[in-house]
Formats: sequence, structure tokens, C-alpha cells
Amino acid sequence: MKIKIYILTMLTAALGAMNVAAQSETDNNNKLHSPDGLFNHLSIGVSTGLSGSGIDVTMPVHRLVTVRAGYSGLHLGDIKFKAINTAEELAGYALVEDDAVRRAQMSDKIELAAKPNFWNMFLLAEIHPFNNDSFHFTAGLYVGSKNFVHFRNTNEGALGFLYDANNKVDDYNRAFGTNFSPIGLKFGDYVFTADENGNIDVMMKTNVVKPYLGIGVGKHIAQNHRLSFALDFGLIFWGSPKFLLNNGKEIKSSGKEAGITQVLSWLKAWPSLQVKVAYKIF
Repeated sequence: MKIKIYILTMLTAALGAMNVAAQSETDNNNKLHSPDGLFNHLSIGVSTGLSGSGIDVTMPVHRLVTVRAGYSGLHLGDIKFKAINTAEELAGYALVEDDAVRRAQMSDKIELAAKPNFWNMFLLAEIHPFNNDSFHFTAGLYVGSKNFVHFRNTNEGALGFLYDANNKVDDYNRAFGTNFSPIGLKFGDYVFTADENGNIDVMMKTNVVKPYLGIGVGKHIAQNHRLSFALDFGLIFWGSPKFLLNNGKEIKSSGKEAGITQVLSWLKAWPSLQVKVAYKIF
């Protein structure tokens, strides 16, 4: 009788141990969404897309929530294009006869270089509403560069004639109460004027702090393997972009309903489509 009781006890213990082991294995495969999933995993990932290329780390802070922190940057080379010299459009007999204005009118188009240079640190929270499902909502902040694009002439210091001509226009407007437009290089509805060094030096600026909202599919932390893949789409809300000269003066648009002005009026957010691969460290 004692032997039977002993055997029964051993079988019960063995079955209990198997059940605990099975439950432990299930928990290990589902730790991201387990109640004790706080900081129990860490992955490092690289991404690329419309907001640039970057690197980040991800860890769970709740069974349905992960946090992601990192850096992304959009660093491209010069994009060169020909810009129209607005001196060609100047009407007014007295001004046209001025030597500085006449020199400015000898060049109809001048080469400019636009250089995107957009970088940010970010902290994002991802909500997984359906437990193990790869779909997630994302919200957080990007903090970093406010200079999205830098515009500059490619022939360094060679635009002194535009600076002189624009000074003549300013003097003429003040003296005679006229309203002639500035002389410079046209970019959509904006005119970029040269500085005293003979250069066009203009920044397209946005906000330093930029909220982010988005959705995504895939895993930023693998559950059963080391590698994981994710695709995220969202909007980086950077405010209304502005064009500023290197002295901090804002360039006002000459139009309100068309061209680049209309584009910037609704482009208060930068679209971000990112593809990411991550490696789970633990």
C-alpha cells in the first residue's frame, strides 16, 4: 500500500513538473505580452526610410506596450538646379537704367544647391492592442534639427551684383514710395536675396520638437527568433516650414494660393515610412 502511494505521489509530481515546464515554455515564447514583461527583453535595430536612416533600441514596459529610443538622420548630397534671376522681371525706367541693376540683368539663371540635412533623436511608445498580433499604434516625440534644407549658390561669393542691385531697389522704394519686388533668385513664390558676401544663404526651418503619430506591422522585438522585421508609417508634426536668411530674417512669399506657398501651407507634417530589421539581444 505504501509503495502504491509513493508511486502515485511521484506520478503526480512528475505531471506537475511537466505542466510547469510547458507553461514556462509558453511564457518564454510570449514574454512580450506577459504580465511580468517589464524590461525583460532588449533589441537593437537599424532602419531606413523617408525620415532617414537610423539606429534604435526597443524594450517592453508592459504586456501590450514597448518603448523605442534612437536616432535617425536624412543626410543627402547637394541637389543642384537653376534658379531664375528676378532682375529680368524688373520694370521701371529709372531702375532699369541703374548700373547695378543692369549688371544683375546680364545673368538670367544662376545655379543653386539645396542640401537636405534632417536629424532627430526620438522616443516612441508602441501599443499592441491585440496581444500577439504584429499590428501596433505608435506615438512619441522627435527632437533635433530645425534646419531641413540649406540653399546656397554653387559659385562662392560670386553674387555681389545681386546684393548691389537689391540695395538699389530698396533705396528706390524708400525714396519714391514704390513697391518693386526684391532682386534675387526665385524659388517658387519666394525670392532668395544675396548677402553682403555675395552669397545666397537660406535655411528652410521647422520646429525642434516634433510630435509623431503612426501605425505599423511587424515586430520590433522577436518572440521566437533573434531577428525581426517591421514596417512603420506615420507623420512627424514639424509645424509650418519657413525660409530664413542667414541673418534670421524670414523671407515672405509673393503668393498665397499657388506654388510652393500652397504646398507649405498644408505640409505641417513630414511623412515617415520606415523599414526596420532588429536583433534581440536577450
